[in-house]
Amino acid sequence: MQPTTRRLISSTSTCLARAPRGRSGASKDPLDMASMIPGTGSGGGGFDYPLTRPTILKMQEKRLFLHYLRLEQLQFPDLDVAFRQKYKKPSSEQIVRVRHQHYQGEPHPAARKVTVSVNCDDLASTLGSEQAQHKFKLLAGPRWDATNDEVKMSCELFPTPEMNERWCSETLDKMIAEAKDLSDPMSDIPLDPRPTLSRLVKSGKHKIVTLSDFPKEWLPASRKRSRPRRDSMIEAGPKGTTTVSAEGTQAVEAEDKVDVQNLPSAGVGKQGGAEIPAREA
Repeated sequence: MQPTTRRLISSTSTCLARAPRGRSGASKDPLDMASMIPGTGSGGGGFDYPLTRPTILKMQEKRLFLHYLRLEQLQFPDLDVAFRQKYKKPSSEQIVRVRHQHYQGEPHPAARKVTVSVNCDDLASTLGSEQAQHKFKLLAGPRWDATNDEVKMSCELFPTPEMNERWCSETLDKMIAEAKDLSDPMSDIPLDPRPTLSRLVKSGKHKIVTLSDFPKEWLPASRKRSRPRRDSMIEAGPKGTTTVSAEGTQAVEAEDKVDVQNLPSAGVGKQGGAEIPAREA
């Protein structure tokens, strides 16, 4: 005969049992990793499938993004008031402009690049004479911008921006010291604006020079008169027909003949082309 009552092993009721401590504890953050484990979400449901590593990394990136959004909404107004500074215009002595570039804390090889620029008019008091200014522009070479009259140089040879900025500063000091040395003023060497024009053409701010831009005043006088002379040799015939005189035809043929001996050689280099011997019969 079986007993009618079932014996309980534990005397504690299941309704009074507390939830176990650990990762399965309650979490208020819906994006918390503990709440994403199957069986531990809101209502004890959670996900029915395990999370992959790309999904976990994507959720971590989203939580970091939400963290910075909270900082922007809650702490930025207070920081703006506490660290606000009034803009001060650079003085006459601060003529060198240094440009750094960063990518909001992300490592990037271009973040170490530093660009230093200075206007040549601001260096007039430092260089002194016009010969020194002319020599300074010659020493700058293609780094001199003829449009804005400024010298710009950059460096990214070294691993840190501070080292690259130091190199640009020392190079600028050496150029100024060399320009002040007028033992060789280089006054007979003209400035070359072709690098500036090349940059303008690449940016689309300057059109490319073509044959139509060639000045007509520089054309030889014989070329200017060639077409009117040919038109005058054509005589009007009866019933609207045109006839060309024999003298006019001979004159036109004489103009079209080109002296081959006066043409430049078609060879490559300074020596010109080699003469081709005549074929023997």
